[in-house]
Amino acid sequence: MVEKWSSQDETLAGMAGEGDRKAFEELFNRYKKPVLNFIYRLIGNKETAEEVAQEVFVKVYNNLDTFDPGRPFAPWLYTIARNLAKNALRDRKYFRDISLDKTVYGKEKAIRLKDMIADPNARPDEAAEDEELSREAQKVLDSLPLAYREVIALCSIQGLTYKEAGRVLNCSAAMVGIRLKKAKILFMEKLGIDARRQGSD
Repeated sequence: MVEKWSSQDETLAGMAGEGDRKAFEELFNRYKKPVLNFIYRLIGNKETAEEVAQEVFVKVYNNLDTFDPGRPFAPWLYTIARNLAKNALRDRKYFRDISLDKTVYGKEKAIRLKDMIADPNARPDEAAEDEELSREAQKVLDSLPLAYREVIALCSIQGLTYKEAGRVLNCSAAMVGIRLKKAKILFMEKLGIDARRQGSD
């Protein structure tokens, strides 16, 4: 599988690390929405996600001089975002009770939800076009273990390859694939849909 991120990101990161502010602004504009979306999928709180996203880019800016332009930029960035998001999750004031006992998904909407999560090419802006659908998707994601939320957010929503996601999660590409398959099955089970029959693998 060919990795999707171009060497232009690494070039910009190298230039930014040498003090080129415009290069950093270009990176920020490229990644601000994907990073915010990724953090929101892990945390489930938009205000907190916005705060954490700001912290991510401050940390990125302060640490660009340590970035190796010979390595992919996106996994490095998402590793920082993941770590700061996990720190925010440890702050219990951001947790809220989530109940999936009551079925609120019609047949048509459940299928649309599945398609959004299962599509490896879904762009964050497309996933957020339907605000009601996005809120429902987040309720389900919030109920999954963090390890499953991470692979769904990285692979199914952000579009990272298994290899790229493995760099972020410190595991093999094969493990990412296994974990993502389990995550999708669990996701479908919470919707009362047989993921194996739906061909979500």
